[in-house]
Amino acid sequence: MNNRYRLVLGFVIVCNGLFGLKAQTVTENMSLQKAIETALVNNYDLKIAENTLKQTENSNTIGNAGLLPSVSLSGSAEYSDYNYDNEYSTYSSNVSGNGTTTIDATAYIGYTLFDGFGNQYTFKKLKQANNMQNTLFQLQMENTVLGVVQYYYEVCKAQQNLTLAKQSMQISRDRYNRTSDQKMYGQATLLDLLNAEVDMNADSTSLLQAEQTMLTTIKDLNLVMGVSISENYMVDDQIVFREDLTADKVLSEALTNNKAYIAQQQQEGLSQIDLKITQSAKYPSIDAYAQYYYSNTEYSKGSTVSTNYKIPTVGASVSFNVFNGRQQHTKEQNAKLDVLSEQERSRQAKAELERDAANAFTDYAYKRRIAELQMSSLKQATLNFEQTKEMFQLGQVTSIEFRTAQENLLSVGNQYNDALFQAKVAEYNLLQLTGELIK
Repeated sequence: MNNRYRLVLGFVIVCNGLFGLKAQTVTENMSLQKAIETALVNNYDLKIAENTLKQTENSNTIGNAGLLPSVSLSGSAEYSDYNYDNEYSTYSSNVSGNGTTTIDATAYIGYTLFDGFGNQYTFKKLKQANNMQNTLFQLQMENTVLGVVQYYYEVCKAQQNLTLAKQSMQISRDRYNRTSDQKMYGQATLLDLLNAEVDMNADSTSLLQAEQTMLTTIKDLNLVMGVSISENYMVDDQIVFREDLTADKVLSEALTNNKAYIAQQQQEGLSQIDLKITQSAKYPSIDAYAQYYYSNTEYSKGSTVSTNYKIPTVGASVSFNVFNGRQQHTKEQNAKLDVLSEQERSRQAKAELERDAANAFTDYAYKRRIAELQMSSLKQATLNFEQTKEMFQLGQVTSIEFRTAQENLLSVGNQYNDALFQAKVAEYNLLQLTGELIK
């Protein structure tokens, strides 16, 4: 068996390593781990999610919850200058240059001593909202990683299909050259040569299409990684599967670690806090305050008359909502209904997660089996092609039979690649469900 056909058979060999090792020697190789690390730094959606997380972190303060006093300062300065004329039958007078300067300043500090614990519940809500946003950020990280995985293995599939297309093209070129030589010695007809040329041209078209698919999928991966669309590279396209995934383990870890389910539970907690904030309005609100007022007025030029006020004030106020048209009652009812709705959503999310975990594991198991069957088919197709090739060279099979074996080998190789990488992506779907994608 010559080296070219050994390469075809080599597609059935699965090597160790989570992300695969060495594909082809080019200027730059891209591993899955490197692609993920790049995306976690540059992905656009992840940057937006990070900004949203920072906003909730900025809002999570005791000041925004109303647990700090409010302090204000105000002041003003005013100058008035006036002129007036007096006229009588015996005399007249004119007075000018009379001015008055007034300076006022007020310092105020107020603090809510009690509002039915509404400010404390508000602070708990801010913390819970921050925790929930952090969970959503982790979920966005998982979605980003899963997107990288999906596009990365699309590139892997395209790369291996391109290799198969090149090998098939080389087979057709060798056949054409061999047939051309045979025709020169009268061992092949013009029809044989034309058939070989048609098949070679068809493989040239398939090769161009495979190259186009390769370039397109790389651009898709570049976009999700947040790098220049024009970057080009080869990928490490060898695969190894995990063997520690079981249906029970997947379900157990999903119910404990799944980010979307955790976020829904946190949303339910927020609705319960909102109910307590609403109920706090039933209680009286007690506020304390202190104020210092300063005022100084200087009168007309040359006058020694002035006024000066320094007035400190302290006090407390109590407000209590006795009746507001049953608005408080309505708000509490609606808040309780919100809690019930979120509890139902949590139950629904749990049921959906159990279903998704079971379906995802089934999908993964069947795709693993399909990949194994395709591997067996590729072995048989390779052996069939080798035997047909030898018989074709001995003149024992027709060019049509040879071409059929060649096309079958290419088709089965493409099907194997598709099954293999679909199974690997299904494995990563399981890891997202169980919260293992990002730790």
